[in-house]
Formats: sequence, structure tokens, C-alpha cells
Amino acid sequence: MSTTTSALGVRLTAHPLQRVGAFALAVLVHPTKVRLREVVHPRALTEQDLRAANAHMTADLERTTSITDAKGPHGFWLGVSYLLWPNCPINTTNRKSLLGDQLKDKLHQWRNLPEVEPQVGARCVLCDHPACGFYGKVDIPLLERASDRNTTIPTHEGMALCRGCLLSFYALPYGCAIGGGRATALHTWDDDLLRATTKFQVDQTRRHAITGSPAGERPSYARQLAGLKRLRGYDETVTDGVELLVFTNSNKEQDLAVHHMDQPLAEWIRSLPRHELRLLGRTHRWEKVPGRSMLARNLFALPDRVIPTVSHFLRERALGQDGISAHTPVLSATCSSYATKVLQVSTTNLDQIDQLARRIAHVLNTEDDKKLKQFLLARKKLATLRAWLQRQSVDRTLRTTEPDPFITERQWRLLFDSEDQVFLHRDLLFIGVLNHLHELKPSWRGADHDDVTDDDLIPSDDLEAENE
Repeated sequence: MSTTTSALGVRLTAHPLQRVGAFALAVLVHPTKVRLREVVHPRALTEQDLRAANAHMTADLERTTSITDAKGPHGFWLGVSYLLWPNCPINTTNRKSLLGDQLKDKLHQWRNLPEVEPQVGARCVLCDHPACGFYGKVDIPLLERASDRNTTIPTHEGMALCRGCLLSFYALPYGCAIGGGRATALHTWDDDLLRATTKFQVDQTRRHAITGSPAGERPSYARQLAGLKRLRGYDETVTDGVELLVFTNSNKEQDLAVHHMDQPLAEWIRSLPRHELRLLGRTHRWEKVPGRSMLARNLFALPDRVIPTVSHFLRERALGQDGISAHTPVLSATCSSYATKVLQVSTTNLDQIDQLARRIAHVLNTEDDKKLKQFLLARKKLATLRAWLQRQSVDRTLRTTEPDPFITERQWRLLFDSEDQVFLHRDLLFIGVLNHLHELKPSWRGADHDDVTDDDLIPSDDLEAENE
């Protein structure tokens, strides 16, 4: 069978790592850095394109055939081979005795791309193209579930793959950040975003292969931070969720960890104004962990913790000598946006909570700051908050002529009878109270020395600018 462009063009499949590798393969067609808009879609790759990409990858691996240490000069891709392609021809136990031409020969035998698609009597398990062979752990990283791992029974040769999918797995490490004994890929079903982030990562990985990774200590939750930076640098709307795939296929350990972020949150954090992001990071500082790192951790792993963390920060400031934070209005608006756009709190419920917060703020707006501290302490426990609200409701009924109740039945249910959202509603109420107090009483406002340090920032990387 003669090879055609359609037979070799790379299809995107349901395998996340194949998808990352396919876009990396499209970047590797050109030996020098190209603009993002010049990177073609994987399905448009021709036979000539794939041969060029394969030659480039083989040349990178060829530089390892004369060295003995993965930590030395030109050792980057040897280290990658231990991480992703254990027991491949260039990292066998006897490689030191084969250094030079013998290793080169074995490498070219391993990475040779046949002139035509071999007839193996099977179709690719990923894209249904005619398969070029059967492959196992040496060539294909593990999937997430144990039942999906690329291990086979002793009598079977392995997974059937076509040349396009096989080369996608070979290109995968170019689309990954390599460090800490793991490869990290940012995957999404939004093809435009995946194309942009993979192009950015390929450029970085190729640079690190030559110059080495950046010196210095890695920050806490570095992988999540890098994921946020990629999102922040993307100029278009994010149409699907993103996930950080952190994995190893080494002989010592086979593992895949997935850190997922849903689409509403991914788009929200991408489009959040920079000053709001800086303040949000400020509220997440914890002991010796920078705020930006804790925020990145929460956004990928515990998105429900973002608003409670802001609430705790504002409470500590209000109880301290500095008074209500000068940044309360911005943080309140940020939390309201997060609640409606990410946590799916209805605008009607949010408005009900804000109405109650305004009434509470008017009660607390006196010369005696003990009332504020009593409220701050009361909100810590369900019973005390309930008693505080009941007492204020009775006082309003007996001592004023206000026609409206202090707290309505609907507001009461939002705070105490809305299942798993009661804690969120209470945090939003508390933040709203401090926001309205900030408006009502300028003397309670903290000074504007709530400076945001560099440790709290999540720097933005403009992917388009980088790729230009």
C-alpha cells in the first residue's frame, strides 16, 4: 500500500497525551522557532512534515549517544528517556559499552519511519488508521486507570498504533515541562488553547534541553502556578476545562496524577483583571507558602476554598489594629463574581445575601466597635450566629418602626437551610457586611499600606507575544 497524506496525517484522539503530542509534533515540523499562527493543525501534516519532525527528534536523541551521564551537558534527552521510554535502545543497562556508533545504529532502528505503512493486520486502537506495529511501555506512557495501562498479556505484542499516533507519543515530552522526576502536560479539549499552550511549552522545553532548566528553588505548587500562567497568557475565550497531567513512565514508578479545572473557572481566572488577581493572591498567603502558590493549589484542587480564604483574611484584618482592609470593596466584588460565574450561586440569592449584609452593616455602624467584634465572633459558630440574628430581628421589631423584617424567611434559609451552600452563603454575607461598613464609616477603613509583595503575584505570560 502506498503512503498518502491522509494515511499519515495525525488525527486527534480521545487520549489526552496523544493530543498534546500531536500538537507538539506540528510545532517540531520546523527546526527553528515559528509563530503560533504558522503552526498547522496536526491533521494537516503531510508525510514530508512528519519525516521532518521525526528527523528533528532523532537528532536530539542522537546527541545522547556519546555521553554517560544524564545530568551532564547534552544529557537532557537521556534523562527524558529514563522518565518516559524505559529500556529503550539508548538507555539499556549495557549502554556504556555501546557508546557511539553502536548506540546510534540502535537509535535509528528504533526511530526509523518506514517508507510505507507496514501491513500488520490491525488498525490503530486510537484513531483507526492502519497500524504500523504493536507497542508497549517502551513507547507509550501509561494512562490514568490501571485497567487502561499499556501493559498486555504475555502472548500479545502490544497496542496497535499508526505512525501518526506513534510519533505523537514520541513528541509528547516536547509538550511537557520536565522536572522533579515528572513530566507535566497541560491538556484541554479546547483545541485552540491546546495549540497555543503546547507551542509555548515546546519552545521552553527545547530551550531547557540546550541551556538547562532555570536555576533556583522551585516555588511551592510550581506545576499549578505554571498552569495558571499559561491560562493568563491566553488571549481568547477558554471553551473547555483544563487539566494538569503529571506523570512518569519510569521503571521505578508508573504514575499519573490529574489536577482538573472546570471551564467556568478556567475562563474566569483567565479574564480576571490583574489587580484583582494580585489581591486574591495576597489573601492566600499561608505561613511560608507564597499567596500565589496557595491560590494556584486551591484553584486546581479546592476551588470551594477560595471564598472562605478571603473571608478569613478579611476577618483577621478587621479584628486587628489596622481595621477593615482598604481592599475590601475589590475583594468583595471579586468574590461575588467568583460565586456567580464559578460556583453557580444565582444572582437572586446573592442579592438577598447582600440586602441582609447591608442591614447588618447599618446595625454595626456605631461609635462602639465592640458590636463589630461581637458580630465577628458570633459568625464563627452556627448557634451564636443564629442567636445574634434572632436578637437583632427582635430588636428591630420592638424598637423601630421599620416595616420590613430584619431577616426574611428566604435569607434565613440561605444561611441555615441550603444544604452544602450554607457555609458559602455565610462567607459571602460576612464579606458583604465588611464591604458595606467600609462604605458607611471611612474612619474604620484600614490604611492603603496593604501592599502586595512580589511573592503574591502570578505573573502573566502573553503566549502570543512569546510566539511572535
